[in-house]
Amino acid sequence: MPPRTLLVSIVLSLMLAGTGYAQQIATVTPTPVVRAEAFYRTELFVGRSIPNGGTVSDAAWEAFLAEIVTPLFPDGFTVLTGRGQYREANGTIAKEASHVLVFLYRKANRKTAGAKVEQIRSEYKRRFSQESVLRVDSRKTSLVSF
Repeated sequence: MPPRTLLVSIVLSLMLAGTGYAQQIATVTPTPVVRAEAFYRTELFVGRSIPNGGTVSDAAWEAFLAEIVTPLFPDGFTVLTGRGQYREANGTIAKEASHVLVFLYRKANRKTAGAKVEQIRSEYKRRFSQESVLRVDSRKTSLVSF
């Protein structure tokens, strides 16, 4: 080690020892680990095109959210907007505006939440003459609230 580097190291060591900083470092208590809670996640992919022409209007979509989705999940959900592609039963490729509804719920509520999601899925298909509404379930998502 070059003499200058050695000198700087010695001076820093003496300064830290003299201020008690080295002792403070040794007595710092670790921050407690925050435990994440396991949640389940379900997503519904819904198209806005109506077979035989037309689309689900913004007003009809908002009414569906207010009348069906919100009463079943009053604590909240997320709506993502996008564009989707779907092969219809007749083989036609449909490209359409779409939404993804995202629901998060505790493990203890998974059966009742799953049934509610299925109600939403069935009602959307019925109300807007949809062939299909894709449902994706993820078993565990870790959530930490700060």
